[in-house]
Amino acid sequence: MPLTPDERKLKTAIYQAMKDEPLPPDDERYIPIYKHLERLDPIDRLKEHLELIGPESTQFFSGFRGSGKSTELLRLKQRLEAESYFVIYADALDYINPADALDITDLLIVIAGAFSDALEAAENIGVNIQNETYWTRLKNFLSKTDVIPAELRAKGGLGFDGLAKTEASIKLNLKTTPSFRRQIQERLTGHIGELRQEVELFVEDGVKAVKRALGDDAQIVFIFDSLEQIRGSLFNEEEVIRSVERVFALHHRLLELPWVHAIYTVPPWLKFVLKNHPKPIVLLHSIKQWENDGFRTTHRKGVSCFRELLMKRFTPEGFQTFFGAAWDAERTNADRLIEVCGGHFRDLLSLLRETVLPAQNFPVSEAEIKSAIENVRSGFMPITDDDAAWLAKIEDSRDVSLPDLQGANIGSLTRFLDTHLVLYFRNGKDWYDIHPLIRDEVRIIVKRLEAADA
Repeated sequence: MPLTPDERKLKTAIYQAMKDEPLPPDDERYIPIYKHLERLDPIDRLKEHLELIGPESTQFFSGFRGSGKSTELLRLKQRLEAESYFVIYADALDYINPADALDITDLLIVIAGAFSDALEAAENIGVNIQNETYWTRLKNFLSKTDVIPAELRAKGGLGFDGLAKTEASIKLNLKTTPSFRRQIQERLTGHIGELRQEVELFVEDGVKAVKRALGDDAQIVFIFDSLEQIRGSLFNEEEVIRSVERVFALHHRLLELPWVHAIYTVPPWLKFVLKNHPKPIVLLHSIKQWENDGFRTTHRKGVSCFRELLMKRFTPEGFQTFFGAAWDAERTNADRLIEVCGGHFRDLLSLLRETVLPAQNFPVSEAEIKSAIENVRSGFMPITDDDAAWLAKIEDSRDVSLPDLQGANIGSLTRFLDTHLVLYFRNGKDWYDIHPLIRDEVRIIVKRLEAADA
């Protein structure tokens, strides 16, 4: 029997509520799930540190794809602004290409440029840094140190009509023109100290401008998001990994901004290569749905959080119509989806969309739930023999079982975590497991490999 007009309307509303997008904290669908599960959640840690440390700080924050990193940063921004912090936000992907290697010169330039652009765009405070942007100062600095390549001075060089038009083009070409970026890096190799000083002076001028507008007690927080997406490509993955490691291991002090609380999102794999780093990485984890024991005993608090998330997306009435039971019933068909989501919002949303899209009758049947699970499971396939062997070790040890810190292995582990083949949890200490949707497949492959070896 086809859906009634009211059921069709409900289906449309539910499907639209399953969009995979960052939610502002005031969205009615938002649940501070980490707040429910931990005494001091990751955002609390960032906020508490900058409140206690003094007028400036530098922190690293990260999360695997689908962990809710952007949503949590929006929550941090809202909380800080409610307490009169002046928070400016910038997206690193507006300035860098995540497939290219990173250099400290690139990063210093784009941090200062992003800081400048964010101040210029700030509403209702009228920030004016001596009538010039950082890009103007950078052009003057490059000219003064004879860094601008000769071809940029000539008409037509890299699309420039002359030096007077290079300010906007410097920003554009840093992201889009590898040859230009390499030339800047080569020419600045002997001028990093001077570049750092120029960045500091500009940021100090920006801080003074904000304090003139908001008062001497104003505290500034700069969130530089999306740096965690730097990961290279199939052709240069190891080179990119080493470049990022170099920047954050050797030059992290250069990322400190005077009189500013800076929060940089960084690639989560840095956690595995920067041991005992002076600036620890605050890393979002998967929501624990089972305990770290041989039986994977159900962790009911985590399951309850996902139930609440579903109720927010469906509404209690919509949930009962769609799944055929009240959302707080002891067990419903929705629990079958929750149990295999691996503690990730994104995977749960995928399971829900696969359930909602083909539904032609309410409530949905067990067969339709099973079909949705199989459709999402297929997205994890195929799993290679080598990957299955490593994943089986992770399942057995509840550790990453990383053979070494070679770029290829770091890249593979990053891929496992980004695609949710491997899940990261905290329970007093870090531990790992493999996704519920791939456990059977991994065991089948390993059993076949063991039989072949025998």
